[in-house]
Amino acid sequence: MKFYKVVNNLIAVASISLIANVAFADKLDDIIAAGKIRCGVMLDVPPVGMRNNDNQPIGYDVDFCRDMAKALGVEAIIVETPAPDRIPAILSERVDVGVASATNSLERAKSVAFSIPYQIWDVGVAVAAKNTSITTYEDLKGKSIGTVRGTSSEAEFLKDLKRWGGGTSHIAYGSNAEQFLALSQGKVDAIIESTAIFGEYAKGKGKGKIKVCCSVTTAPSDWTGLMVKRNYRGLLDWVNLFVWHQWKNERTDELYRKWFGYPAPSMAYPGTHGY
Repeated sequence: MKFYKVVNNLIAVASISLIANVAFADKLDDIIAAGKIRCGVMLDVPPVGMRNNDNQPIGYDVDFCRDMAKALGVEAIIVETPAPDRIPAILSERVDVGVASATNSLERAKSVAFSIPYQIWDVGVAVAAKNTSITTYEDLKGKSIGTVRGTSSEAEFLKDLKRWGGGTSHIAYGSNAEQFLALSQGKVDAIIESTAIFGEYAKGKGKGKIKVCCSVTTAPSDWTGLMVKRNYRGLLDWVNLFVWHQWKNERTDELYRKWFGYPAPSMAYPGTHGY
């Protein structure tokens, strides 16, 4: 009887230990064990995410994901997630990390956890190349404006739209491709988005068709972070360290020069610590 009691106690201890290990296992361990990391990337937003002539994903965010996979010793799986789907893809666990140029807003942080900044954008206004009636942000009053649904650029504009009152119309699109098409077809007078996206489009398909007329003067610079589920604490810690190493090893600057055509900006916010 004593022998069986000892065995039962050992089994109980082993069971508690196993449960504890499962409870404290982190997503980072799962990614390494699976041999792959799934990154949610927008592939309709050059130069951070797009497809080449062979329909393969390329861009700043794609390279960032592949660098992360290399550091982990796993395979990078690129999962296309349009702007409105970036956070739902994380919450539903269709992706492990959102590498999708998402502004690290306090509102979004209620749903997902953000890394330290890995990219900074400014918000601008683009119009048709021959447009001469819109030269400042205030000129948008009384005009029709196109944005991409769920973006921080849209959120900032909607604050001003409410303040401006009637007379100005707004159309939200599901992607930048739809937004650019609407401007080219004259469905809207102007569109609002990151200047980096406008710059890339103006160099390619939109060459001679659009121009950046001005900046959204009321919008702050767009500080973006990588996203993970809020309870993936170990994964978030690793991601933060990875972003820091990307900066320290000058890889971030290399990717900026490759995809944006200019050096990486300082990631240290004035008056606070940075990397």
